[in-house]
Amino acid sequence: MQLTIDTSLRPRLLEFVTDSEAVEDLASYYHEGPPGTGYSGRWFERIGTPADQERDRNRLTADDIVAISALGIRLPITVSSRLLGEDAAEISELLTEIPADVDLWDASRSDLGPRSAAGRLFQRFRAMAWNGGEHGTSGVTASKLLARKRPLLIPIYDRQVRTLVGLSNGANWWVSLNAALTQELREHLEVLHQEAGLEPIITPLRTLDVVLWMHARRHAAAARAS
Repeated sequence: MQLTIDTSLRPRLLEFVTDSEAVEDLASYYHEGPPGTGYSGRWFERIGTPADQERDRNRLTADDIVAISALGIRLPITVSSRLLGEDAAEISELLTEIPADVDLWDASRSDLGPRSAAGRLFQRFRAMAWNGGEHGTSGVTASKLLARKRPLLIPIYDRQVRTLVGLSNGANWWVSLNAALTQELREHLEVLHQEAGLEPIITPLRTLDVVLWMHARRHAAAARAS
């Protein structure tokens, strides 16, 4: 897994987080509408109590499988059973090596690189077999599982973000963000978080993810309409 840093990322991220529609995008995403309405992703952090999530920080649980379904990931039962069964001990061992209280911008390369526990678990999740080995899980699924377990350290990476920022895989995204998240950018994210009225459980990385995801959706919709 060769990792590269996108040095052009910092000014582009600053442009996205200072966009005039960023606050409205965040508020809309997390808006509590009637049942069956709104964005299902607003449940990602809310499955399981904070106490449960803290207690289970070093093991994968059924709550985590449900949580990533809020982000459009439906794991086959064969994969879920392995994650929670035969592979559970290996996953827990790697999770214990991944810092749970370190923000991405404070992380060292040893926390993020391909030989780190996070890098190895990313590859482990990615290599998990679907339906008896016919397919591997995607980097998107791997990043969402890791982001659920380490929300301060690991950002979500999906198709919309990939299209917007142009990085080829989730691990490159971590490393490039580690270099790009300046104090100025973090202050803008804090302001967005406050102005959108978000809960404390929504981390800066998740705030950024939603800003990028919503921006990408608006951009795609405008392109389709033109």
